Amino acid sequence: MKNLLLGLSLAANVALGYVVLKDTDALAELSDEFDDFSTKAAAKFDNLTDQAEGKAKQVKGSLTDDPKEKLAGDVENGKGIVKDKVEDVKEDLTD
Repeated sequence: MKNLLLGLSLAANVALGYVVLKDTDALAELSDEFDDFSTKAAAKFDNLTDQAEGKAKQVKGSLTDDPKEKLAGDVENGKGIVKDKVEDVKEDLTD
């Protein structure tokens, strides 16, 4: 999360520099790249959230000895992992 915030701060500073220099073509390109980065970061965060929720359900299921809750956690965690892998493949195909 710290790296994400640092990256966003850096991108914002670069964009501000371009505004000051009035380089509109480069600013438009930078804006497109920033939008793409933001979309990828949001998807990554969503995938990590699914994985964390799954891990929490797994632990709860283990502590309460509830196999249904543990299975639900396994599914949720797996869903996050699969979504993360799909995002990686999409990124590899578009690059």
